[in-house]
Amino acid sequence: MSKKYLYIIIGILVLVIIGFATHEKTVTLIMKNKENGTTVDFGTLKKKNILSKNYTFKYINDMHDTLNVYGVLDGCDCTASKVKEGIYFRNDTISVETDYNPNKYNDKGLTVKQIFLVTNKPVSKFDTIYPLTLKGIVE
Repeated sequence: MSKKYLYIIIGILVLVIIGFATHEKTVTLIMKNKENGTTVDFGTLKKKNILSKNYTFKYINDMHDTLNVYGVLDGCDCTASKVKEGIYFRNDTISVETDYNPNKYNDKGLTVKQIFLVTNKPVSKFDTIYPLTLKGIVE
């Protein structure tokens, strides 16, 4: 095999590795004192190519000395979210992991899904809940 073909094969392998390394699996957001919650635009999802889309929302408690997190509520069955319940102190980070399944209800077109972080103190204009929103286009 000549060097020319070897360089072509190596170039293709490098492109494939870069493609896998930069493929978006999880989005991590840092949220600080936003009154209306946080919205993530996941862009366009092709249902035949993906079973689910994972996100990690992160909320930094910079408003209260202590904040009790009681859980997270999903707006529908097509999202499955979890959070570590308990007491979070000032500047602690609260991670909410969300898995969205676009095939659950045969979603098509513009899609908006909400998840709610439930706490004991006001963290948004919605009082003790913090709304997290996923939106995008499902094809």
